Amino acid sequence: MPTWHDVEEVVQQTSLIAWKKFDELDDIDRFGGWLMMIARFESLKYRRSLARSPLVFSDKLTEQLADATGTIAAGDADRQQALERCLQKLDQAKRDLILKVHKPGVTVREYAQQNDRPEQAVYKSVQRLRQQLLRCIKQTLADQGLS
Repeated sequence: MPTWHDVEEVVQQTSLIAWKKFDELDDIDRFGGWLMMIARFESLKYRRSLARSPLVFSDKLTEQLADATGTIAAGDADRQQALERCLQKLDQAKRDLILKVHKPGVTVREYAQQNDRPEQAVYKSVQRLRQQLLRCIKQTLADQGLS
């Protein structure tokens, strides 16, 4: 999913479907796999709704990632919190830029046109901000004894 908001949407939809279909589950020991299958289908459905977004992976890559991971790593929550802290450290203009270009359906080209900026300049700014955020996240996790 392109953003944490998208992940939350899929998790919410997955929970609703699982709740509605819980009586269809034959073996409670298979709950984890059953839930992951619902999540997989919901993520694919959600991704199709975002098909225009340049931040969406292909169906094949998504399937490979789902097969490879299977479960969500516990460290994801730590990384998400670190990202949120690092975003708060950015000044308002930089934070707005990075958040707006990562919204589903928004392209850098559209953002540049709407803000009367050269597209290449926006790409460069976004790349620098991504690198800055990555360094900040790594430092934040290291300070917490995480990686």
